[in-house]
Amino acid sequence: MSICPRELQSMLHTCQHWSIRNRMQISTVKTKIMAFFETPALLRARGGQHQPSPTMPPFHVYSPFPTSDPRSYPITGHEVSQFEYLGLILDSKLTMHLATVQAIHRASQGQALALAVSYSLHYDKNSSQLTPTRNLGLWKSIVLPHVL
Repeated sequence: MSICPRELQSMLHTCQHWSIRNRMQISTVKTKIMAFFETPALLRARGGQHQPSPTMPPFHVYSPFPTSDPRSYPITGHEVSQFEYLGLILDSKLTMHLATVQAIHRASQGQALALAVSYSLHYDKNSSQLTPTRNLGLWKSIVLPHVL
């Protein structure tokens, strides 16, 4: 996290040096830029979304590995208002509203699946009936992971 574009570019260079030492390449196509807790006044002060200019070029990393184009690669990821990180949707205010909506949706789908399996096993003459303990185990394996 940084408080200005120049600091962000410096942090990108630090990450780039680490990736070179560890023989890894940064995927600029997957890179996203997001401003957290930015007020409208701060957004106006920095001139809106990051736009390349003569004084502040686009964010970039250099490719240390042989490629068809040895020049720097601009970060093509644009400034976003939300993104998904490890399955969690983050927004610029960190309200967690989108993450909550997504978790409720997944839990509802899991609940429907658990009910469908329970119902089909209840009326299947070739299988044993689900005991309350097995039914709870089914619910814990399908629904609970989405709630926690």
